[in-house]
Amino acid sequence: MLDQLATLIIPLNIIIAALWSISAVVDYSEFCYVWQLKEYRWDKFRDYLSTEQGRQYFLRHPITVRLLLAMIAFFWPNNTFYSLQFFVLFILVSDLVFNVFRFRQHLIRKPDLTSKAVLVFGISLLFEAVVILLTQDWSYLVFFMALRFYIISFVVSLFWLPTKVVKFLYIFLAKRKIKRYPRLVVIGITGSYGKTSVKEFLTHILSGKFSVITTPGNTNTEIGVARFILRTSFDDKDIFIVEMGAYKMGEIKLICDMVKPKIGILTAIIEQHLSLFGSIENIQQAKYELLRSLPEDGLAVVNSDNPYCREFLPQLRCQVQTFGLDEEYSPTCLITDAKSTNNGIRATGRFFGREVTLELPIKGEHNLVNLAPCVLVAEYLGMTREERLPRYATLRNNRSLIIRTSEKCIFVDDSYNSNPVGFKAALVYLTNFSSSKKRIVITRGMAELGEKSDELHERIGEEIAFLTDELVVISQDSYKPLKRGVGEKFNTTVRLITEPEALLEYVKRIIKDDCVVLLENRISPMVYQYILNHTKEECSSE
Repeated sequence: MLDQLATLIIPLNIIIAALWSISAVVDYSEFCYVWQLKEYRWDKFRDYLSTEQGRQYFLRHPITVRLLLAMIAFFWPNNTFYSLQFFVLFILVSDLVFNVFRFRQHLIRKPDLTSKAVLVFGISLLFEAVVILLTQDWSYLVFFMALRFYIISFVVSLFWLPTKVVKFLYIFLAKRKIKRYPRLVVIGITGSYGKTSVKEFLTHILSGKFSVITTPGNTNTEIGVARFILRTSFDDKDIFIVEMGAYKMGEIKLICDMVKPKIGILTAIIEQHLSLFGSIENIQQAKYELLRSLPEDGLAVVNSDNPYCREFLPQLRCQVQTFGLDEEYSPTCLITDAKSTNNGIRATGRFFGREVTLELPIKGEHNLVNLAPCVLVAEYLGMTREERLPRYATLRNNRSLIIRTSEKCIFVDDSYNSNPVGFKAALVYLTNFSSSKKRIVITRGMAELGEKSDELHERIGEEIAFLTDELVVISQDSYKPLKRGVGEKFNTTVRLITEPEALLEYVKRIIKDDCVVLLENRISPMVYQYILNHTKEECSSE
């Protein structure tokens, strides 16, 4: 009998090695994806673990079961080489079946193949493989299967110091490069929301007279900006527009020290990323790092409607101009009236004391607040009204509020959004469609709102109840406060659909109905791709 078992050792070892490879690649790839999504930052990862979504992810992953099996493998009294080998084979086959099921449900994720992701993944995988080969103990294989998340987290921690050194080097080289362009006018844009919209509008307008370059997409961190600078030529450029984001105080100052902005735009300050900053006052101080970095001959353009934006304006040493909807604060650019038209928006306002009316081919009246600082900056840089008007006439909606239509169903794609003000603006935009259409919201809620999360979700729930017929929540984290906010006064239906497959079936049903659907914040890639494949875009992004 032992001789027969001995003949199975080599093929069993090959099978076990193959199954282990599949299991390890899937696990380390997925854990690397989670860390990459959180930008390899412990503060963002801790915040993720505090959410229901984060807790559910790790409860559903078989980490706990593997720890139990590892204990059995170590301490089972009748362990033999052969029994352990078949025990390991059973575990790996079960793991394969589990992963095949998850793959079919589109639940397995993989990271973008950046150099850091490849290194983190490769070192973690290699570490486990080397330890197993050196020990040649099957019980260690089961044990390390249970420790994979901790292994990759340890590897991420090892990268902290090298990452700091590399970041410092990138910033140093980028700062030195920018110094070679003393005539380049740098415009910084920051705020809790609206940064990308303002950046895209401003780029479009200024390109009518100047050679403009801007940070791409959502590149707004110090390392992202530095990398962009190092790979970009500024030889023929007049203006460099830099979007500036932060998760803690000091990060915007790092970007400002690098690029030396002359003009700074502050869009708004709200509780976005409150769980990371700790308080609204910390968010305020972080955003003001841009305005305080401006030179005496520079310009700060600020939202006067927002109390956190206007509070410290008297302390600034540079020229200040403001924009807003509230006449009480005497903004330089006051928006007095806005009406949606078939082709976009008809807007009226006072600009440096004179009445101005514009026909704009953009959707969403809230976009006027994104456009106002662009008008002020263009005027400051010497663009005449005649030079600006053709640029206004060719504006296009940015990534928010992209309209996609099937035969009857209309999707308002605001999936890039994740803040209370933007959410409310998108809800108001639904009222532009016929009241005969059923109004539906699909959302996972808003992220990183800290202790204000329940309160803000309840407020949005009240708006949803007043303006829509049905709410579909796709995350447990926001379901209860949204449902409390909706209440029963307006008979709005509330559904909880957390599984991608179930959400896809729901979308397949409603896409044939006469309805308008707001997609607010990220949804499952599988569902989003289905919508893209079965609709046409009416308003493309700039």
